[in-house]
Amino acid sequence: MSAPMPQSAVSAFKPTWLRTPLRRFDTRCAWADAISEHFVPLEVEPGGNGPFRNLAANETLGCLQVSELVTSAQRVRRTRVLASRSESAQYKFSVQISGRTLIAQDGRSALLDPGDWGIYDTSRPYEISEEPNAHFLVLQVPAHVLSVWEPWIQSQLARRFGSGSGSARVAMDALRALVSQGPALGPELAFEVSSTVMRLFALSLGEHADGGGASSLEDVRQGQLRVILHHVHEHLHDGAMNADTLARRFRMSRRYLYKLFAARGLTPADYILGARLERCRELLADPACTRQIGELAYAHGFIDTSAFSHAFRRRFGLSPSEWRARHARPARERALSGTAQASAGARPGSA
Repeated sequence: MSAPMPQSAVSAFKPTWLRTPLRRFDTRCAWADAISEHFVPLEVEPGGNGPFRNLAANETLGCLQVSELVTSAQRVRRTRVLASRSESAQYKFSVQISGRTLIAQDGRSALLDPGDWGIYDTSRPYEISEEPNAHFLVLQVPAHVLSVWEPWIQSQLARRFGSGSGSARVAMDALRALVSQGPALGPELAFEVSSTVMRLFALSLGEHADGGGASSLEDVRQGQLRVILHHVHEHLHDGAMNADTLARRFRMSRRYLYKLFAARGLTPADYILGARLERCRELLADPACTRQIGELAYAHGFIDTSAFSHAFRRRFGLSPSEWRARHARPARERALSGTAQASAGARPGSA
């Protein structure tokens, strides 16, 4: 553990990560207002008998809001009432630079020493306790940016992770590079780089899940693929959906996306086309579906009826109209048979 920073040094402290000058907050009211403005509303309770002095700098880098803080001893709480007022879910990654921080959520707690990091969910209650002169970064990211990592993030809240090796070390180096080069990056590039940084942190969660190792990372990838496939099936109507839009939606490279689909022996385009055709085949076989074939094709992302018919025949060996006719005939026969049986049962004396 690093030596505590002298109290007199707090007011003169300069940020070691961000370029933005630190602002000073010497009252609980002013500090609580600043926290609400830049993070989420929290209850603030000063600790110890020393002066209450807090410093904060904030920058927006792509999808991340990055804050560098030096705080007096205190406890901040996100109560159930405050969490219930959340307009949007966000995750916070706390990266300890010096001093120590205790994060607690969902019945778990983690004490962060310098070099450690942890994650918590702002949409649910949590509590953070800072030792005097704790110096740390907070990375705040919308939950949807990490939606593909959701199953593993939720199981790793309020746990301690190191940053000395593996993907976490790479993530920390990438974060420092993003902070230093942020002003030189355009908005689009900053968003892509920041998304990559968060994916590296999320990969570290996979390394630690269930003891780590290749099997854990494979579980992470399978979970990611399930989330992506669910999105595909919910958006078959979107004719613009392709590998590029999926990669952007889930903040990953095309190469990584193709790697996920390769586990099923498919490309993203193959899977999307197959899912669209399968949905149309089901509907064409349903006697209750009376929509025209062209209308059905357009409603499932096809922009050309002839292309749809060609793809359908190549996949199932019949044209869409032939498939519908084949399944409509048994339905009509069952309907006629049911009518005949009802008529026979209604004849006098049949009982």
